[in-house]
Amino acid sequence: VTIALKVNRACVELRSKLLCNPLSRKSHKMVCRQQVLVWLIMVSLRTALMHAVESACFSAVDNQDMVASVIGEELLLQSNNTHFKELSLLQIAASEVAEEALTGPTCSSLKSCHTYKAGAPCQCNSECSKHENCCPDFAATCMTSDSHSHHTPHGSRVQHHSAPFAGDASLHGPSKAPLLTFYVYRAQSDSNYPPYNTNAASLGGVLWYLHNEIVPYCYTTPSGGKFGFRRYYKTRIIRYKITMRATTPLYRKGMNFGVRMAFDAGKNTGAYGMTKGFENYGYFVGCNILGHGPYPTCPSAQGTKEGFCPMRYGEAAAWYSLPGECPSQAFFSKSPSCKKQEPGGFCAGTPTGASDCTWNYEKAGEINIDELVGITPRFKSHYAFCKQGCLEYVKFSAQGKKDVGKCGIHFWDHERDAVKNQWRIRKLDEAFKKKYPHLPSDKEMPAPKCDFDKDKFYDGI
Repeated sequence: VTIALKVNRACVELRSKLLCNPLSRKSHKMVCRQQVLVWLIMVSLRTALMHAVESACFSAVDNQDMVASVIGEELLLQSNNTHFKELSLLQIAASEVAEEALTGPTCSSLKSCHTYKAGAPCQCNSECSKHENCCPDFAATCMTSDSHSHHTPHGSRVQHHSAPFAGDASLHGPSKAPLLTFYVYRAQSDSNYPPYNTNAASLGGVLWYLHNEIVPYCYTTPSGGKFGFRRYYKTRIIRYKITMRATTPLYRKGMNFGVRMAFDAGKNTGAYGMTKGFENYGYFVGCNILGHGPYPTCPSAQGTKEGFCPMRYGEAAAWYSLPGECPSQAFFSKSPSCKKQEPGGFCAGTPTGASDCTWNYEKAGEINIDELVGITPRFKSHYAFCKQGCLEYVKFSAQGKKDVGKCGIHFWDHERDAVKNQWRIRKLDEAFKKKYPHLPSDKEMPAPKCDFDKDKFYDGI
């Protein structure tokens, strides 16, 4: 960052001191061209350095959004220095980095708590948790004690800081629930971080997520962002082997899984308008079958509007939630006291089913999405693929012929074809087996049934 800022200072000073007007009769045209060339070289160096800084920092830490914010703020501060009064490329780069860090507006900027904001890429109302489109500051801005009260379908007020284990004493000890082992999958960027306080999916679940929300785009954010990448920089499908055991209160109600909570930046934003559950059942692993709610739900008005109903990935298409330490707060707001009060369900060794020991994980490989669908080695990179006007999947009529891919990529063709969707699931499972032959395939180690029951789960809480 320091080197890049020094280059920028030299670049701006060079422009202000040496750059002449190529159209002026008083300027020597050859000298002028040389000065312009030198300045352009400096600009190119500056741009390359900023990309290198961004890439290196993103690779060095667990959460790229935080680093993007820090870099963006630092560059904006530097650009306001007396040396940077011009609207330089550095200021533009800083603004882009900050915007990408936020990936859209906030509830504060939208001023739309408890209302639906048409056309906004994120929302700030009681339905956003269900649809997984809450703005990043939704809980902090719209769900504080002085904001309007939200009531759950059962009349209970949303709670955020309930003391853990306040109910059933059996939460403190091991349970008699069966030990379950299965794979979950995450579509992820090149950033590396553990799956604590995240959502994961089955094979069908991760493919549906990519199909519906990621692959129809060559830009990184809903509002545009950086060209030449999938939305949110997704490059790979990561596989984890999960071992879990339900707590006694949950298993007593006939369930191994609780409700699938939505985690945004590591924070539990709830399900069905509620964040309650952990204090009653411990830090359970949650699940939902796609199409059965809380999101996505079919049939639904949103499903019709967004074009994802009817869904054809089958009953095995599921999403999961994996609670870690301090799930009530975002990644960089998890204080030591919060981690102590809210220990989460991850634990080393075999899960016992106690409230704070319900699951653990092992890394079980990853698959590059470009290789899976055939973009590489046919194209040099995903950017080169996008630059030729190609798309993995055309979802909207304005992009071309709908429901197929462009430029000879047909992996995602026909989203509502149940036979083709099962073929996609099989191809992904086979890709993992080919790359990791020593590990069982998903077919050889199938996931247990998602047995979450909404009526049973919310009864009495």
